[in-house]
Amino acid sequence: MKDLYTVGSRMLVQKMFKGFSLFSIFTTILQEYPGDTQSILFLTLIAVILLVNDFTRIRFQNQTKALWYVSFILSNIWAGFLLFKVYCIGTQIYIIILLVEIIVSTHKIPVYILCLHFSIFTASLIADHTTLKDILSSYLVIISIVYLFRNVLIEKARTQELNQELQVANSTLQEYSNKIQELTISQERTRIAQELHDSLGHYLIALNMNLEYAGTIMDVETDKAKLAIHKSQQLSKECIVNLRQTVVLLGEERASKELLQSLHEIFDNFLETNTIQFELDMDQDIEYVDSDIKHCIYKTVQESITNGIKHGKATHFSIEIHKYPDQISLFIHNNGADCKEIIKSKGILGIEKRIVALGGKVVFYSGESSGFSVEASIPKIAVNFEGNQEAHSW
Repeated sequence: MKDLYTVGSRMLVQKMFKGFSLFSIFTTILQEYPGDTQSILFLTLIAVILLVNDFTRIRFQNQTKALWYVSFILSNIWAGFLLFKVYCIGTQIYIIILLVEIIVSTHKIPVYILCLHFSIFTASLIADHTTLKDILSSYLVIISIVYLFRNVLIEKARTQELNQELQVANSTLQEYSNKIQELTISQERTRIAQELHDSLGHYLIALNMNLEYAGTIMDVETDKAKLAIHKSQQLSKECIVNLRQTVVLLGEERASKELLQSLHEIFDNFLETNTIQFELDMDQDIEYVDSDIKHCIYKTVQESITNGIKHGKATHFSIEIHKYPDQISLFIHNNGADCKEIIKSKGILGIEKRIVALGGKVVFYSGESSGFSVEASIPKIAVNFEGNQEAHSW
């Protein structure tokens, strides 16, 4: 039943009905006009002309509309004439086929053509002594069925169009989904790399400083050297634990320690070296802000210290963390070598990314002769623009 709605199938059915109609017309002509060769030839010629005209119209229907209308009007006249002269099932079917073509095959039903068809249909049947009541009732039934069929075809066409749009939308959605998945994987890899860089980088810098310090004083101050070596062992163990936590718990929100305690643990990593000094001025209310903000502050301080020691050979760090009504401010300054041109390394880019992700701002600048500063502000109610939670492994 579904195949009947396709254009090719409808044309095939139409040809079958036309073939049957012409067979019925020729048979009826021979039966009604026996021995009247002239009438047989004339009516047969009309039927053949009608068939050729219809074939030509259908074959070239998309080229010239004016020719289509002329051809269709002629078909109605000849079909009506045959209906009058050769009243049979074949002529009735043929006149109905023309009605189907008017209603189904045209985008907008030409009313005047429909009126012409009705007039020819009515005139032919009245001439054959059919009552007007029967003509009207028959025509209304036929046109209702054909119009219903037209609506079915229109709805089917709309459904197919919507299905095609849906397929395109699904295809586009799948492409977006794949891109989002790739982006998510990429962001996750970047986040893991940044986490490992920040955490392990800090421990390795502290470990290296303690070992260098121990090597320097080994022969002079054995006790202090032992303490530095012990601290190095402790740092290596903490580094391993931190690595495991990062791999296993990355992406999960952990119960965090107090920020002040976590910052002092960073300072303690360099305590035995006696070469790095830290000054911390932090409002106690900072402990009550959002955990994402505290984690961001922690990572910023950690990476700033790591970078200051590694690149600037800094020996003194001043850290200020204050809470204001609408924002949290963070200022970190060290006395390391001056930096004429700031090239954003992975660590600095990580700091910037974390702060911006919370809706904050950060600037990096160096003094005229020495020192390097990090100044940041984060909204008190932070919004994570990336939509990702980071592992708060303090």
